[in-house]
Amino acid sequence: MKKISIYSILAAAALVLGACNDDYKDWAEPENPAQPADVTISFQPAAVGALDLRSIAADSVVAFTPNLTVSPEANTYYELAIYNADKSDHVTIKANAEGKVRRSELQGAIVALYGNVEESRNAVMDITAYTLVNGSMVLTTVQNVAITATPKQQELPPVWYIIGNCVGRGTWVNHATMGLYTSTVAMYVNPYNYEELVYASYFCDNAELRIILKAGDKNNYIGADANARKANQDNFVIEKGGYYKIIVNTTDSTLRYEAITGEVKTFDAISMVNGSTTAMSKITTHQSGENHDWLGDATFAADATAGQGLRFVAGDGTSWGGYDFPAGKALNTDVQVPYKAGTYKVVYNDLLGLYRFIAR
Repeated sequence: MKKISIYSILAAAALVLGACNDDYKDWAEPENPAQPADVTISFQPAAVGALDLRSIAADSVVAFTPNLTVSPEANTYYELAIYNADKSDHVTIKANAEGKVRRSELQGAIVALYGNVEESRNAVMDITAYTLVNGSMVLTTVQNVAITATPKQQELPPVWYIIGNCVGRGTWVNHATMGLYTSTVAMYVNPYNYEELVYASYFCDNAELRIILKAGDKNNYIGADANARKANQDNFVIEKGGYYKIIVNTTDSTLRYEAITGEVKTFDAISMVNGSTTAMSKITTHQSGENHDWLGDATFAADATAGQGLRFVAGDGTSWGGYDFPAGKALNTDVQVPYKAGTYKVVYNDLLGLYRFIAR
């Protein structure tokens, strides 16, 4: 299956990022970048010492030493593809000319790929230098550069829900028992930024939605006026149908959406497998859309032991596990979700590749 990147979005077409006083620049690339004949580049990035992100307060951190020489002299920025243990997945972040990345982005990448645990992680990354020389973009990549980092453990955000006329089964009915049966769907934790909740699906034309902050309470929500929490707000409207990711910040209650581009795959069935197999039900079955959300019930008598856990398995045999519990990023690798004893409502989004276990 072709992996879908939830960050292949229209908004990413042009980025200008900043951390401290360092510039991270993304220039428009030519359609067929080719190295001019009179340009010479030497690129030998070197690993830096272990990074303890728990104690680093600065907004940016040096992830590697560039060791780049370009003739003639030119502007350069870098793109880092950081991999998980078996290189089945990766996260891409940008670095400036000094090899500095945003601390928060490196933290998010390590947590997403290796789990929300304060343990030292040894990873590798492919580093691509983007050098703009006389109007031509020159790309130079070095693979398997080491990076070691210890992330700071993040606190999970609250469970909030998305509801709308093109969410779930397409009605405004809201159920008090977790709000997960007809039209309300639990949002997912952004594995790269624990202050955000995210959701993704196909939305029909003129889809209306809101974020409710407590199951069963439709009057306490976030809508078009994203900075207020009060009844009778306007609903958030997506005028043109398509695939979108909804993002809500739990600290300032802002809400936005971004279009998703690229190949999208649908699945007819997904089950939870942990010794036995439990089929999950479709949530988003609106007649004008398609399903990318799955709901299940799970009860575990004891915590998963080392090497055991739960995986999500599609009808075509594709399967995903994860390092984190109760919420995390699903990885198409041999890792399994390390569940804890208890009874849960389980939601899984195959478009985002995210899951959440909600205690009952």
